[in-house]
Amino acid sequence: MWRCWQICFVTGCLSAIAAITNIPTSTAGLFDSTVDRLPTNERVALRKGQSLVTGEKGKYTARVLVTTSLDTAWEVITDYNNFSKFLPNVVSSKVVSTNKNQKVIEQVDSRQVLLLRVKSRIRSAITETEKSRVDFQLLDGDLKSMKGYWLIEPIAQYTGGKPTQVLITQVVEAQPKSGTPAKVFYGVFKDSLNNMMGAIKQEVEKRSSVSQKKS
Repeated sequence: MWRCWQICFVTGCLSAIAAITNIPTSTAGLFDSTVDRLPTNERVALRKGQSLVTGEKGKYTARVLVTTSLDTAWEVITDYNNFSKFLPNVVSSKVVSTNKNQKVIEQVDSRQVLLLRVKSRIRSAITETEKSRVDFQLLDGDLKSMKGYWLIEPIAQYTGGKPTQVLITQVVEAQPKSGTPAKVFYGVFKDSLNNMMGAIKQEVEKRSSVSQKKS
């Protein structure tokens, strides 16, 4: 009898191991998206719909997770001529030249810094990689330097699943011109990134809603 139980126990264990080994990839890969590879606190914040900015001293990474399509997210982050309609502090923005996937953008911002209303102008070179990445670099304007890129990545709940969300990321390095207090600049710039990502999320959701109603 004891021998029989031993055989049954071993057989049961082997069956369980086989079952685990044969789990479909779509289920086994639950935690391998870009979002799931982030630290827990960042992942939780994004899943709650919050915008997230990390970094310091002019080097930042800003992220937001939106339930939308890749097309809609791309449409919003490349809608340069209409930035002033949905991005905070942007007074005007326009494409001044285009050469295939390369553009030059001129943007004017206005924001309150301490007791002063400060207006700034920048002109940036843009290189687009269709529906995935936008690289940008300062050509001239009221900053010492600025460069970075946007990424948009489809996010599914598990490997092989249909993407239902898009992770929008901006990685940026910016430094003020001499005469501008660096500490003040870094604080204002970081806050503006957080506000910008929140506004982008709102605009993406708005356009997604309109698109769904039309369909």
